[in-house]
Amino acid sequence: MDKVEVSGKYRAKTRVGAVHEPPLPDHLQRVAKMEKKTILYLTLNMIPDIGPVRFQMLLSHFGNVEDIFSASAAEITRVKGVGEKIAQVIAEKRKEVRIDEELKKIDAAKARIITLEDEEYPLNLKAIWAPPPVLYVKGCLKEDDRLSIAIVGTRSASSYGIKMAERLAQDLVRYGLTVVSGLARGIDTHSHLGAIRANGRTIAVLGCGVDIVYPAENKGLFEQIVQHGAVISEFPMGTTPERFNFPRRNRIISGLSLGTVVVEASIRSGAIITTNYALEQGREVFAVPGGIDSRLSAGNHQLIKDGAKLITCVEDIIEEIGLLVDTLKQPIVPEIKKDTAELVDTEKKVYSLVGDEPQHIDCFIYNSGMSAGQIASILLQLELKGFVRQLPGKMFVR
Repeated sequence: MDKVEVSGKYRAKTRVGAVHEPPLPDHLQRVAKMEKKTILYLTLNMIPDIGPVRFQMLLSHFGNVEDIFSASAAEITRVKGVGEKIAQVIAEKRKEVRIDEELKKIDAAKARIITLEDEEYPLNLKAIWAPPPVLYVKGCLKEDDRLSIAIVGTRSASSYGIKMAERLAQDLVRYGLTVVSGLARGIDTHSHLGAIRANGRTIAVLGCGVDIVYPAENKGLFEQIVQHGAVISEFPMGTTPERFNFPRRNRIISGLSLGTVVVEASIRSGAIITTNYALEQGREVFAVPGGIDSRLSAGNHQLIKDGAKLITCVEDIIEEIGLLVDTLKQPIVPEIKKDTAELVDTEKKVYSLVGDEPQHIDCFIYNSGMSAGQIASILLQLELKGFVRQLPGKMFVR
């Protein structure tokens, strides 16, 4: 396979005229090792006017990414769904992409690139219409991740929703399944937490670049997910979490998964958008019932009326997808031992203040004498380690 050549400007002559090559910057060493095809994928993916659908049209017309990159504006115009104006933009923009800067950012974030043509590209995602041509990945993707279930729901989760998200995530990973969600506040956050606490795999799909943590308070969780699975995005480095990015993010969440579980969602929730993608992709949709007077469960109840599978436990999910997979592990229920010896002194101090009844974060600030920032950081670490649980309204219990 051809390799990308590093520019000769980095060569230097010695006094006697011999040529030697000084060490290259890290990002250029990466370019030297990277396949030319990967660089072309990355470059085209960075052109705003080429989304996944248009990329698919271009690929279907030209047959390979090399010919897309070398085609003239007139040749691009012949592609179905690409007009003369867009063809001209593509032809011009591909020369302007600062691929060198993008590679620096990828290296700085310790991320890597997976393209549609790589063996590591998730098979479930590859099967959808117009899959993302490029995935930015922090962490690792495994073949076993094809056995994935998405858990989604409202950012304003109730204590019931939080409990169900964590319970379902823990039970799913004990069956050997991977939990996929979107790192958002509420249901997403607690789905990832549940998987991590059960020592399972989880994948977070972002609506921004993988070098941005959104929401910011999930920085610790972000790092934990990288260790227990992967954080992925189709967006170039530095892409901010704009509102219009999240529907695209949602289609990846459902596309990675055999089915999508909605824990809590209002009628207009973004979780409903995810289920619409799941249905288009031929995937299963599950809904957790809630109180009939709960606004947060109105979307779930509508999904059930429309034919979504009502679930009350993980076995309901396993039963439904059992025919879709070759084998599923029997549930593994690990012994949960919470030994405070693993906590540092400040964590032990705060943990001693947490009881079985919910208390507001202000109580811990007042009783510990620590700052609000210190308490928030310590409570997050205790939550990640499984010692405390956060409830809505900044309330915490053991």
